[in-house]
Amino acid sequence: MSERDERTGEHGGPAHATGEGEGVNEYSGLLEERYRRVLRLLPASYRAEREEEMVDAFLEGSGGLTDADDPRPRWPEIASVAALAVRVRLGAGGAGPRQLVRGEAVRLTAVLGLAFFAMRSCDWLIDLLRSYGVFGTPPAAPVSPEDPGTAERVRDIVGLFGALLPIAALVALVRGRPRVAKVTALISVALAPLSAVLYYGPGLQAPSAAFWDMFAQTTAPHLLLLLVPMLALLSGFHRDAPRTPSWWPVLWALPAAAVLNLAFNALAPIALAAQTDFRVWSWIWPWWGEPGLACLALLVTSLIRAVMWLRGDAGRNPAWPLALAALSVPVALVRLLDLVTGPDPATATMMAVDIGQLAAVTLCGLVSAVLAARSMPAPPPAAAQAAPPESAA
Repeated sequence: MSERDERTGEHGGPAHATGEGEGVNEYSGLLEERYRRVLRLLPASYRAEREEEMVDAFLEGSGGLTDADDPRPRWPEIASVAALAVRVRLGAGGAGPRQLVRGEAVRLTAVLGLAFFAMRSCDWLIDLLRSYGVFGTPPAAPVSPEDPGTAERVRDIVGLFGALLPIAALVALVRGRPRVAKVTALISVALAPLSAVLYYGPGLQAPSAAFWDMFAQTTAPHLLLLLVPMLALLSGFHRDAPRTPSWWPVLWALPAAAVLNLAFNALAPIALAAQTDFRVWSWIWPWWGEPGLACLALLVTSLIRAVMWLRGDAGRNPAWPLALAALSVPVALVRLLDLVTGPDPATATMMAVDIGQLAAVTLCGLVSAVLAARSMPAPPPAAAQAAPPESAA
């Protein structure tokens, strides 16, 4: 009979003091049942090893409640079990091979998502500095740095911080500082709506219908794209996460942003010229905005990983297709919400390109999910049945 059985009695009811001057806390069979229900959040393999120990510890701290008290697990206890369940399912100590792969995939999702937004931030930062004449060819009417207090200046300051924070979060993550990365990324998410209000909003007046329309077209898709990487960052880089491989190669996203900015600035005058051939540019414009760039980044990354997958076992890490499948969900959703419509031929062409992007991203996500499912480690064998007790001689 286990220690808990001795305390609670053979059938789970409370055991009472029987010795002279000795007493044992009364334990609630109902409370134990509810504790076990909470522990179902944990993987079965983890429960098989630790459940009895954890139930004993919970009951020890219950204060001798009985069924008559209608006892329930305390909220801090439930929260601690839920946090432990997340950590174990994402590769904490005691996790199995499948949990380790899931944890690596979640962390990879966070890194790839932050790399994309750091690239976008770097591109926006270059444009901001160029508008102030810091470098490059200044605009025809450069912004004067001598106008503190104007709404435009406040907007640019907020935008400057909003652009620097994703870059700082990516660098912190690469340098092994996930807590710093989490804080800076969360502040960046909080600044996105504020930047939209300062950029599109009518000062301190009530937002107009035009503002909400612009907010839905720009900021809402941006936040939706941020959602999955942010959740992956907060959950995947927990305190028990194993040491990750070097993420330094993702910093190539920053010089890539500079090249992208140069290309945009070279193409923008041509695209906006009066003699623009819309039949040609309607094939290019859908790749210009953030949804199109997200589609392009996902498709290029998937193509590179597909080539590595076909070349041999060294590139067949199931965490990669799992991460790409997760990222394809917000990218496809944003592309779907941003479809352009219109009767003119140019708009019809742009809509066809948008639909093609959506189909390609969806196919990419499905193929990645299938590859991830087929290459995942085999689940651990079911626990062997307990051997029957030896018969008495």
